[in-house]
Amino acid sequence: MADDYSLVPERDENGNETGYYTREPDGVSGMTVSALAGFCGTDQPVITNLLNRIETSDPISNDLADCLKPLAGKDWRLISNDLQGRRIIPDEACYAIAEYYVFEARQYDGKEIATTNFRSIARAGMRVFIWTRTGFIPPAFRQPEVQPIPNTSVYIKRLENMRDHEVDYSLWTTFREGAEVLLFVEKELRVPVEQMDLCDGSIGIHWKNYRKDQPWADIIGSYFHLFRDQRGRREANAYRMNELPFFKQWLQECYYPVHLPQYLVDKYGKRAIRQVYGEIEGLTDHILQITEEGRRFAPQQERLYQNFLAARQRLLGGSQ
Repeated sequence: MADDYSLVPERDENGNETGYYTREPDGVSGMTVSALAGFCGTDQPVITNLLNRIETSDPISNDLADCLKPLAGKDWRLISNDLQGRRIIPDEACYAIAEYYVFEARQYDGKEIATTNFRSIARAGMRVFIWTRTGFIPPAFRQPEVQPIPNTSVYIKRLENMRDHEVDYSLWTTFREGAEVLLFVEKELRVPVEQMDLCDGSIGIHWKNYRKDQPWADIIGSYFHLFRDQRGRREANAYRMNELPFFKQWLQECYYPVHLPQYLVDKYGKRAIRQVYGEIEGLTDHILQITEEGRRFAPQQERLYQNFLAARQRLLGGSQ
């Protein structure tokens, strides 16, 4: 696997490598131990000692600072074809260690350096974060829109789209594993699902929140997700295989009965969702509660219901 990954270094004005690297083709980046020490305003042996402490810490019971706990118990190094065998610390570990030196470590001579550097990446991180909310993609990274095969359901388009993604064999994604939910919504509930408004985003958000404090939660990986619209290619979360059985259980026991009905209520309104679950004799106490309408006439609910009926008419080809 290492042979597949080459390193692209940053070089100074004299052509010397600075200790900052990006791995191709997946874009995961990192620093050498000495570069990370310089970033944090401390000495290389200090960073080495901290990394050794992280590596030998128990993943569940340890006394590491909160920002370092997710790193516990693992040998943090960027896998690549580096012939020199240098230890390059992946970017997610670099960020956590920098955060530790700024907010958790005692006062030391280089703390101002660490604070200044951390602020610079925090500013960049905030900008990228807002980009993810607004859908902005820098021109250099924009991909031409990929036209999906026409005349197929959203579920089938979703399966086709899976071939576009770059996912390591050791990881799984909520996009792929949650695809069956789309089939249930479209074929069982007969609720129209639009390509740009899909519940797999809801699955990903709820799953990430659910797994956060679980003892079996592993380090989150990533993959490149190619949206077949103007969003283009985006980095997204992927998870280790040991979490997959927990996800499947959560999907059946939590997402289907609790989160999915609420997602559909938010999109189509209470009246429509009470109707569709009633049609399949699936009205639970929870669904009855979240679809309960007050006695007063609610124009917004009426508009949502009429929009739902029109969209469903189109889905069913003019017959119900």
